[in-house]
Amino acid sequence: MKAIILAAGAGKRLGAPGPKCMLDIAGTSIIHRQLNAFRAGGVSEFVVVVGHDRDELRSHLADQPGKFTLIVNERYAETNTIYSLYLARAHINDTFFYANADVVFDHRLIERLHSADASSVLAVETAACGEEEVKVVVRNGRIARIGKKLDPARCLGEFVGIARFGRQLAPAFVDTLTTLVETEGVIDDYFERAVDRLCADWTLTPVDISDLPCREIDFPEDLDIVRREIAPQLVD
Repeated sequence: MKAIILAAGAGKRLGAPGPKCMLDIAGTSIIHRQLNAFRAGGVSEFVVVVGHDRDELRSHLADQPGKFTLIVNERYAETNTIYSLYLARAHINDTFFYANADVVFDHRLIERLHSADASSVLAVETAACGEEEVKVVVRNGRIARIGKKLDPARCLGEFVGIARFGRQLAPAFVDTLTTLVETEGVIDDYFERAVDRLCADWTLTPVDISDLPCREIDFPEDLDIVRREIAPQLVD
């Protein structure tokens, strides 16, 4: 099994030195926690898209078990996750896990996605959302829309940035990323824009992870909440 992790961003909103994914959470960096969770779920191959402070992150990953492929997003300062995932499109050729590198979670989340009885599943926290969150609209048990600009009142909850996509979806996923980036010139947007286009023709299933410790770190207050409230709930 493979995981694609996007870790190219500079984390300007957080204002922390170095790669955000290297921040310490109860003695272990965010990305090391992710790798541990994925390995517990049977993942042995990792594709990591790097950019900001790439050499520091490369050294941080050097002693980690598994097969690693590092892809450099040279344009990380002017692009977003859609472009980083586009750069990794050659590795979207089978079932794979996806993760934003700034999300704190443990192996129970991966196990829940892995055991879900659906081909492509997205981890969703079912709660009221604000404007900042990537939200999902769900109809008849499947995701109908995904994005930041959706009406929160119509949304089931927040997509937390962790997913498993099935092999049947892979060619369409690559085609959609390619069209958006190469034909339409979309590079400074979230990868969910591509996922949103896939919703009409493919079944994408939400998996409720609201009972599990999980949080994306964008702002200093997120880091504070993770260290005070989320970290004590994590299972190593």
